[in-house]
Amino acid sequence: MIKTVGKFTTVHREDGKIVIASDMVYDHIGTHAKPGKGSVFSGNITPDMINAKLFSEAIPETGGGVPVDFGADNGYLLVAPIEVAMQFQDATIRPGSKEDFDPETKKMVPVPVAEVHTSQPITDFTADIATMLVFPYDPGRSAPEQNEFVENDKELRDAKEAGKLYALATAFPGGFSLEEVGGVPVPEDKQDSVPKATAWGGVENPTWAVIIPGSQTNPVMEDWNRLAGTVR
Repeated sequence: MIKTVGKFTTVHREDGKIVIASDMVYDHIGTHAKPGKGSVFSGNITPDMINAKLFSEAIPETGGGVPVDFGADNGYLLVAPIEVAMQFQDATIRPGSKEDFDPETKKMVPVPVAEVHTSQPITDFTADIATMLVFPYDPGRSAPEQNEFVENDKELRDAKEAGKLYALATAFPGGFSLEEVGGVPVPEDKQDSVPKATAWGGVENPTWAVIIPGSQTNPVMEDWNRLAGTVR
């Protein structure tokens, strides 16, 4: 059963787990709609599609990455370690941003990151799977409004006390670990997981980057941009 009350949706599973998701999370997942903020879904991934997977897919007791298959809508894997990204065709670095969760404000905030623009087509980055991140409910990582919603609902409150309440953190194309991106192998020490954007090294000393495929670069303008210090 799936219920929506105001800004919050709860998915009541047959195994007794309940997963709560907020409009803020659905809106964040919606940023994976076009290149520029990270990996992108190739179709229109809707809350209903996500909720159906939250109901049907196995969620580990400890939470974590839940692999899902949206078929043709799995999308494109557009994040990579910088040493991988710079191997793409006509790779150039530019400043960009990516959303990440701020535990202090309990909101999604923009984080400065590097973009690597490449002339390779987006189809080179096709993902064969997608991932939902689902974790046991933690009031310390939830917005006050959501905590109040949980505490005012006996079923949710009881599920939290019993360790059966979970929260959807996000969903994105690709797996929780990476072996290759755009045909380039990922080093073994970078395969386990994609770090939070706040740990990407920013724009000046990037360790990871957002990939912008299908970019047409002008060599003369790139030279001028390097002289101006806007790209490296």
